[in-house]
Amino acid sequence: MKKAIKIIFISLLVLIIIIVVIIVVGLFAYVTQSIRDDMATENEPNFITLTTTADELDNIVLTTNMEMPDSIRRNLEDYDYLVSFVEMNYAPFSAIMEKGYEQEYRAMRKQLRQQISQGEVGIEKAASDYALWFCSQFDTHFRVSTKTFREAIKTDFPQDTEIIEYAPKAVSCKVDSCTWLIRVPSCLQSFEKQTDDAFQQFLDSDCENLIIDIRGNEGGDDRVWKNYYLALYDHPGKPSRIWFRNTPENIQFYEYVLEMYPKSAFVQKLLIRMYVKELKKLEKEFIKRAEKEGDLGFQPTMRIHRAAVLIDGWTASSAESLVEFVKNYSDRAKVYGVGKTAGANQTGDVNLGSLPKSKIEFQYPTTVESYFYDHDFSGTPGIAPDIIIPLPYATTLTDNIDEWVLWVAEDLKR
Repeated sequence: MKKAIKIIFISLLVLIIIIVVIIVVGLFAYVTQSIRDDMATENEPNFITLTTTADELDNIVLTTNMEMPDSIRRNLEDYDYLVSFVEMNYAPFSAIMEKGYEQEYRAMRKQLRQQISQGEVGIEKAASDYALWFCSQFDTHFRVSTKTFREAIKTDFPQDTEIIEYAPKAVSCKVDSCTWLIRVPSCLQSFEKQTDDAFQQFLDSDCENLIIDIRGNEGGDDRVWKNYYLALYDHPGKPSRIWFRNTPENIQFYEYVLEMYPKSAFVQKLLIRMYVKELKKLEKEFIKRAEKEGDLGFQPTMRIHRAAVLIDGWTASSAESLVEFVKNYSDRAKVYGVGKTAGANQTGDVNLGSLPKSKIEFQYPTTVESYFYDHDFSGTPGIAPDIIIPLPYATTLTDNIDEWVLWVAEDLKR
């Protein structure tokens, strides 16, 4: 009798294992096919004719003069590496060239190399100026880790003489009888729960107006805003697509993600590895990374009467995603500030690299959003506020209610 029970038990166990294996294999095949189908939807952005700009520009040949000092030769090798790397991997590069900046870029690139060859500048200055050309006009995700570069962008915002203490901290509190303040200083994953809790506190309050303060927020993860998107949505907006520039160097970004978030769920890691496996099989220059429909399918909620998003020149990347969402999908919410955001909202999935000789590090985005192609870059990058706050920058911004918040709270009542 015991032997029969044991046989039945083993048989059932084997059957369960077989069923699980079949389910796992089927799921794996389904997910793999879904990834392939999604990638096959578009070969590349159909709203732009991409050019192989690197081939069309003047070829710059490394100098072979044996009398050239080793220091200059090393600088040239680093500079040529940076230029080649950017042209081959930087996601919005082709779009920038297509938008009419090819001649200006060519002249800048050539001039910097001549200055290096003649010993007028070193690699730190040349790399900084090269990166600044992109950063100051198009995309602040592109940076180099040099003192020269950091000093060059210090003037963007704000001047030290205007600020006594500018270190925003998380806040969730009532400003007045009808206005609630949520200050979100970062979009890093460590702030996600805190940001969700703050939103719930607003829902539990009797306030009808909401101020979302993202001054000083340099980004992190868009998922921080999931509840805010649902609450602020009013109407369909303009659809967009996010394109991944498919190169071996850019694929390494996903390996960087796995290292950066070692505690990620097993399924999430598996999906990333499956995605990478499929990317390596494709020869397309651009792959659709994600898509935002014009109609998100949300049901507008009346819980919020009016809302304000406070920005500054340090508001960047994932923080700008909230600003972009409000501009595109919400009438009840307006963007308040003095100047534009940083201008890192239309590119993403930032990868890292370094120059072979000097080891100077740089960062650049591997994805570009379709909004980028429509953007007017006649001025500086970034998103301008809807309403200008007629006040100077706060002298102190930590976990306090400052002058900007008070002014906006009154404006929301009008």
